[in-house]
Amino acid sequence: MSTSNSAIDSKQAEQEALVADWLRATPEFFERYADLLNEIRLKHPHGGSAISLQERQMSILRAQNQEINRRLGEMLHFGSRNDKTQKGLVVWLLLLMRASTQLEVETAITTGLAEVFEVDAALVLPPQPFFAPWLEKPLCGSAKELPAASIDLLATQITIDDQWQSLVAIGLPLISQPVPAVLLLASKDATRFTADMGAFYLRQIAELTAAALDRVCAYEASPT
Repeated sequence: MSTSNSAIDSKQAEQEALVADWLRATPEFFERYADLLNEIRLKHPHGGSAISLQERQMSILRAQNQEINRRLGEMLHFGSRNDKTQKGLVVWLLLLMRASTQLEVETAITTGLAEVFEVDAALVLPPQPFFAPWLEKPLCGSAKELPAASIDLLATQITIDDQWQSLVAIGLPLISQPVPAVLLLASKDATRFTADMGAFYLRQIAELTAAALDRVCAYEASPT
């Protein structure tokens, strides 16, 4: 674009901004010129035909209502899922408390969490120094959107199933180990774990898991 065209576009943008500011400050303008609302023609957002300003406004309102309904549906869905998850966690916690050996604890963790979260895999990966960042900020989201370097780190410890579409990897703060282990949850559902998913439940689960592992480790290491 030439300098002259750029200057014209800039000037037009300034003039349009002035018009927009004036209309905002003078709402009675359209009361005095009500017929103008029907005379103004705008391009249809989904086609080349022209529509009135009022029709365009109705189109925008319909789109907004659809978006609100979609978000409301998501809130109800996740609210119901969270209630179910919370109930499942109570059952899981009882299993964890009753486990008295390392094998029983690990089974409660893997099998129990797979059932609570309705996921395809729940695994405890052995302690590694490079798991440390996932103590404070769990790796969570769609497998396609997660950093490739993080997936590569996981792949050094376990074979990543191609069918896993979303993952959670959260560090386990073990007292019995100088570096953290990792709890890995994986699902074939790409929407099961998302990047904006709250980490409240995940951190609670990680702390409980670590405490249970430390408990049996200390018990089995103690002299009989």
